[in-house]
Amino acid sequence: MISDRGPRGKRAKLAAAARAFPRMNPELIPKTGWVREIRDALGISQSQLAARAGISRATVQQMERAEGRRRITLASLDRLAQAMRCRVAFAIVPREGTLQDVRALQALARAELLLKEKLEASPNPNLRPRELERRKERLAAKLLRGSRRKLWKSESKPKPKPKPKPKPKPKRKPVKPARHSSAKTRTPKR
Repeated sequence: MISDRGPRGKRAKLAAAARAFPRMNPELIPKTGWVREIRDALGISQSQLAARAGISRATVQQMERAEGRRRITLASLDRLAQAMRCRVAFAIVPREGTLQDVRALQALARAELLLKEKLEASPNPNLRPRELERRKERLAAKLLRGSRRKLWKSESKPKPKPKPKPKPKPKRKPVKPARHSSAKTRTPKR
């Protein structure tokens, strides 16, 4: 049994929750947005929805347009959904497969990049495709067992940071004694 603790347990828990959300074909998402589609399907006018949500009809119109452009806030979406006796079901799910599949694909892509860089630096970069594939799969498996963060690094070798140049010390100007005229000097009052 997989423990709820740790990354494996978290992925298993998330995978189970993600199954509740079917993979939706992006072409099936209404261009006008879900609020308008559901409002029309329920037979609620913008004015009726506005009254139920406690906002103006113009605000409902703006929110529907914003959702159609994918610019609506979750709070606004939730408010409109509640007014229609619905709820917002919001999730981030993998495009294909499971979270483990996403990690495996990332590990293969990262392994391919690392091998490519290693071979470019090698004096004998020629490997048979079969050997290259075997090495890539071994490196991918190693990446999956290792640090989760390294799996998603964008570059393999950290670029050295340039050392900051020391700032030159400012030259001091010689201090000249101030010239005061006797008419301008004041004597302190006691």
